Amino acid sequence: MKNELYDLVLRAQNGDNDALQEILTIISPKIRFARTQIKPDRQDDLEQNILETLIRKIMTYDLNQTPDFSAFCRQKSKNVK
Repeated sequence: MKNELYDLVLRAQNGDNDALQEILTIISPKIRFARTQIKPDRQDDLEQNILETLIRKIMTYDLNQTPDFSAFCRQKSKNVK
């Protein structure tokens, strides 16, 4: 999944709207769950806010600064101490 998501983000950043839509489809179950956690009259606003933020983050995420697994583990071990 990690490489698939990386590839989808890269494609989305290069203007592939289908890739962006696929990312949103993958994440949509989590968004639907988040909707159930708040009052019904605020659910649509929450979903729109999440989608806007998610799209903005996808389009601006720096894929060159993504740490490899070893760097990720080192960072996590520093946070545990």
